[in-house]
Amino acid sequence: MNAPTNIKVTLALVATSLAATLAAAAPAGATTPTRDSPVSIPYAFTVDCSPYGFDFTNIVQGVETLFVETFFDKDGDAVKVVLHDGFIETDTNSATRKTLPFSQTWVNTFDLVTGTRTVVGKALLMTDPGNGIVIQDTGRVVFDAPEHTSFEAGQHGPLHGDLDEFACNALAAP
Repeated sequence: MNAPTNIKVTLALVATSLAATLAAAAPAGATTPTRDSPVSIPYAFTVDCSPYGFDFTNIVQGVETLFVETFFDKDGDAVKVVLHDGFIETDTNSATRKTLPFSQTWVNTFDLVTGTRTVVGKALLMTDPGNGIVIQDTGRVVFDAPEHTSFEAGQHGPLHGDLDEFACNALAAP
């Protein structure tokens, strides 16, 4: 699994934990939503493409930027956490030096009352100049349990596949 995917799963867990903490600590009568300051997280890692039949490594460098909003009911209990998240990265084929831009701009809404998570936006988009879109996950997905999809609309290939394999294939293409 690639690091942006790991980061997203970790952030989802952090947002849920944050909401639980805020729910316990929110003063009675608090109804004004809170908004954390945006945070930028630079990252770099590699992905071995040999499991997919290629003799190169995907060298990944990027920056993820996110902020969290928390919404409360009339009693001051947290009822919704909204994670605004995005990244801009460059994936590079270690053998040919081919580079592809990869990005994300999405919103994860955690409904603490119903236990659902709704994801909307451009979850993943990689384009290959001259060849067009090579990885796309855009639209809306609702999860009613971790990793269980209850609704989806849009293009969601990476949701049902191996993101590392998709990226390695795109970097291997002429």
